[in-house]
Amino acid sequence: MADLSLYGIGDVELLAIVDDLAGEDGATSTIDVRLQLGENIENGQRSGVGPRLAWMVRYGWLERAGPGLWRLSDDGVEILDDPELSTAFDKELGSLNAAQRLEVVRAIAGRSERLSVSNALRRQWKRSIAGRR
Repeated sequence: MADLSLYGIGDVELLAIVDDLAGEDGATSTIDVRLQLGENIENGQRSGVGPRLAWMVRYGWLERAGPGLWRLSDDGVEILDDPELSTAFDKELGSLNAAQRLEVVRAIAGRSERLSVSNALRRQWKRSIAGRR
């Protein structure tokens, strides 16, 4: 079974939760995100949800919409927008040798003008590597 806790899901999944829970003003609360993750908010236990969302503000993926309220930034919307690779691209990626894969990573990193995208790449890379250990 998948780990749907705060520490079991990735940044993109957490952004998607914020997006899914957003009201008409585009904002959602820390409490709503905690509830969606299955946390028991009644026991008074502190949570890592608020700090993780605050880091996402620092990365440029979220904006504060008020105390305990969050909304996707333009970069956050872009990260969630159409993330699927085409079948042809995925097939081509699978056929690359090690040197070509390294060059693809170098090219992607070199074209990431915005720090928010660079942070997303770095964090996803680290998460992907950790999942294979």
